[in-house]
Amino acid sequence: MSSAGGRSTTPAKTASAKRAAPEGGKKVSKPGLLRNWGIIALVAFGIWAVFFGIPALMRNVNAPPISEDFGIEDAVVALRLDADEVSYLVLVNEAGETRSVQLDERGFEESGLAWSEAGLSTGGPTDEYLLRDDGLTRLPLPAAGEAPSERGRFALGDGFAVYTGSAEGQQLAFVDAAADELTAVDAGYTSTALAACGEELVLVGETGVRTVTAETTDFDGLGVFDGVQALVCEQDRLYGLDEIVSDESTSHQTLRVWDRATGASSSVEIRYPEAVSAWTYGAPFVWEGRLYWTAQSTLWSVPLVSKTDTVEAEAAADLSGFIGDYWPVVRTDEGVLVEAGGRVFGVADDTDFINPSRGESYDKLLGLAIFSADVGTGERRIEIEVDGIDFPRKDLHVTAIAVDPEWAAER
Repeated sequence: MSSAGGRSTTPAKTASAKRAAPEGGKKVSKPGLLRNWGIIALVAFGIWAVFFGIPALMRNVNAPPISEDFGIEDAVVALRLDADEVSYLVLVNEAGETRSVQLDERGFEESGLAWSEAGLSTGGPTDEYLLRDDGLTRLPLPAAGEAPSERGRFALGDGFAVYTGSAEGQQLAFVDAAADELTAVDAGYTSTALAACGEELVLVGETGVRTVTAETTDFDGLGVFDGVQALVCEQDRLYGLDEIVSDESTSHQTLRVWDRATGASSSVEIRYPEAVSAWTYGAPFVWEGRLYWTAQSTLWSVPLVSKTDTVEAEAAADLSGFIGDYWPVVRTDEGVLVEAGGRVFGVADDTDFINPSRGESYDKLLGLAIFSADVGTGERRIEIEVDGIDFPRKDLHVTAIAVDPEWAAER
């Protein structure tokens, strides 16, 4: 490098160099080019520093891929998110400090999270990950079809079950947390609704409720093609919600009920007090004798037992509107929410829409917070303000949240 930038003492070479230079111009040496590029890089760095802050840049550059030494430690909230076209697993502690790692995305922003006494479960296109306090166990998955997406992730008594699928078929993986083992099952081409009933995974078929294990070969059960989008288990009963049907002034949907002990089934029509501009819903769960779900940025509920064929949906909490300086993150599934201890936990952000024409993308994330809402009173509050953001602040999409059950129970 030093010789290339040195001054030539050979007259012939000097004359040749002068002839090669454009008329009226000046030949720029390699050191000069390097200085110019250095100035450009410095200016670009300065613009980033002013816009996002120098610490954010350094953390983004150093965000590592997931590894075996990445454990839960003092985290109480876990997030899956996409930022600047990269997928991350983010752990948040009570002080709002974050630790993030990059992950391969399972596809279509559908990678989920589940947290139980067995640990924290999440996955990628080729591996399942089980995180505990002191580290991570990587469990390789069999080769899947092109662009597989996650259909469901369930916490069971001794581990987790993960249901994935693609145009080439479905796969169900059972994670044994005690043995650190994974067993994968070919689930064929059905699109079955599954639910966790205590330590068991179940589905509903023509013969009633059936238990699903690693030895199951028949996955012919109710699913989206039968109208059932999600199943929820409460003791010996299963509750299935169909899609929301709306007209100009009203909306309704069907709630189906199956009794595991007797095999009996029934259905109830849910009527909304107003038209709901959504056909899908999210985050169904049962709490103290009522079924809850979200639709159109509202947490709705109905009693589990009804003496009539119709029941009115009641608004339990408004999930839209500012909570302090933060706005709840709402996606097509009507909210990234998880229930624990009679509260729903979600994500809210403070953003600066410098260029609103970009749609969902925004130019700058100003702040992030974890909020909760009481299912009984609808009261909302900020639980954690995220202070140390160590992932990009651009084009952020939160796709899943999980909370430590013990921490949530103390809220």
